Amino acid sequence: MSGPNWMRSADERILRQLHEERPDYLALVANRLGMHLRYVERRCAVLVEHGLVEPVSGEVVYRTTERGERFLADDTEVETETADAATSD
Repeated sequence: MSGPNWMRSADERILRQLHEERPDYLALVANRLGMHLRYVERRCAVLVEHGLVEPVSGEVVYRTTERGERFLADDTEVETETADAATSD
């Protein structure tokens, strides 16, 4: 899947993990994906910024948003929306 230019390959893996095991602690996501926790935290912050995931509690548990679901479904509309959101800041 080809994503926006800000997206890293890890981002899609994180999205898919949260989609399949939602919602989940980032420490568990990092462990399951074999990634460092700090890296997953940074990438989730970017995914939150672009509206693809959201925290669901004060304990930093995340899940995919409707927009994240559309991205995983390979909806090109998300790429356009993301670009629009990034330029409106």
